[in-house]
Amino acid sequence: MPLVASLLCIAGLIGAAGPGLRQTGAQAPPGDPMVPDSVLGIPAGPTLILERTEGIPVVGIRVSAPLDPAWPGAARILVEQALNRARDRAEVIGAELWGGVQDGRIAFHAIADARYADELAWVVRMLTAEPEATGAGRPIARENARLDQLAETPRGRLILEVEAKILGSGGGGALPVPAVGDVQDMWLRSFARDRLRILVLGDLPLYWVFANLSRIGASAEAQAGAPILPPPRTLSFPESPLYSWTAAAFTLGPSHDPAVLAAVAALRLGLQQSDIADAAVHLLEGPDDRSGWLGITAQATRGRDADAALASALALVSEEGLDAWWMRGVAAARSDLVAAASTPGGWLALSDRYHSADGSTNARTALERFNTLRREDLAAVLEQFQATLFRPRIDR
Repeated sequence: MPLVASLLCIAGLIGAAGPGLRQTGAQAPPGDPMVPDSVLGIPAGPTLILERTEGIPVVGIRVSAPLDPAWPGAARILVEQALNRARDRAEVIGAELWGGVQDGRIAFHAIADARYADELAWVVRMLTAEPEATGAGRPIARENARLDQLAETPRGRLILEVEAKILGSGGGGALPVPAVGDVQDMWLRSFARDRLRILVLGDLPLYWVFANLSRIGASAEAQAGAPILPPPRTLSFPESPLYSWTAAAFTLGPSHDPAVLAAVAALRLGLQQSDIADAAVHLLEGPDDRSGWLGITAQATRGRDADAALASALALVSEEGLDAWWMRGVAAARSDLVAAASTPGGWLALSDRYHSADGSTNARTALERFNTLRREDLAAVLEQFQATLFRPRIDR
């Protein structure tokens, strides 16, 4: 049976919580692949989100932790170290590995044939282990090089400005450069056991999950105090490029909100269909942590043309501007969610994204929300746009 069809036939419940566990959310109606079968809490430990997939010979495991502090640079180094550490072991069993930052959380997933479940658990433990000082040199060097390279282009400078906003280190491209100790401190804070979510997709008994995954992360005894950020490093931008550039950055709200996803899709469609003369306009969706920040750049041979093009693009982010594209944006965003839910990695990511401690939200409620979206839902999105819009100077 094809994987997509198989996932749509998921059924069965994990069972009642065992001793010392607590059920933290309502169980799913049998057969609903958009809602986890069980959500269990381990005292002083992680939240377990489990989906039983009888008859599907694949196991997927995802571990996510809050990004604390909100420092994309340190998170990138932590992720790169983890992937380097686990890659050889994963290749032995043909496992798919992914690591990154999504929705304000550091996350890893590993997916492999169910025959290698024990080896896959080992890979996940390697991914989530404390970062070692000896392996940080090259990732730190690459992060420094990345900052320098971004500073050489106007679009890169906009990314730096947005990351500075997220980190709260000010504008002007001022970003701190992570050191080994900063990455280790981030792991100690973010990967505290009681802050983790562990999502398991597969035909695995609860005792296996508990035995292999419940001790992932930093114990309370090992956790350190809040990391101290180093002084910001100011990036010197080169002289003006040949073309004139201008840009704006903003958020429309949390990246998991269906109304925001629909508005972004509508904006994307509107920009693709807009005929803006004498300039090139691009939508920048990112940074790669999917924090909800968006950017628009406009490039032209004359500064006034770039300014006019940006103004035309920003005019789309209004009730009148998005009205023509709103329903198409809703349909596109809903289709993207359904497509993502049909793959193991997508299911793990969506279940993590829409998890709530009280069980009030999940991927199913998000999907149903798309069915009820109206143009009136744009009001909150546009308020967020007006409250966060800023215009960094990137053409120097």
